[in-house]
Amino acid sequence: MSQEKKRLFLAVNLPDDLKLEIAEEILPLLTKDGLRKVLPENLHVTLKFLGYFPREGLKELQGKLDSVDSDCFEAELNCAGHFKGNIIWLGFGKGIEEFNLLNRKLQDVLGTHEGQFHAHVTLARNRGLERQKVQEIVEAVREKVKPGVIKVESFELMESELRKPGPKYTVLYSKKLAMR
Repeated sequence: MSQEKKRLFLAVNLPDDLKLEIAEEILPLLTKDGLRKVLPENLHVTLKFLGYFPREGLKELQGKLDSVDSDCFEAELNCAGHFKGNIIWLGFGKGIEEFNLLNRKLQDVLGTHEGQFHAHVTLARNRGLERQKVQEIVEAVREKVKPGVIKVESFELMESELRKPGPKYTVLYSKKLAMR
């Protein structure tokens, strides 16, 4: 049996038109020096990082994910912020409770119960800017953020292959949410 492991996470992928809008309107505001921007095609909401996972366990993992019972919902990207100067993000107003519920359901089926969850789209990681400069960038992003509503109809099991220009993400499995 192979002991190969895949680097996995669970995510809600953004629609391509919203990724394009963020790439054109928001990402150019992020200073190149000191920040590592997320590639536009990789913009998503991480629901749960699973880490390195054995290939042999993927079928069992998919079975657990199949059992998640959650409804479709709308979410609105409408704010920006940062986590302790390290991560610059776009956040949600409408839909935050639904994201939290989906995260709790995923943790329940996976048997994990980690700390606080904050639904967001990571824009960049700080690699050396002072916190004041990060705050200035976040203020510029806030001025440009136009509310964008997305329909969350599924979540995906994603593989992350680390590479020099940025990670390559591949959808391994998609779970449709209920239309009720």
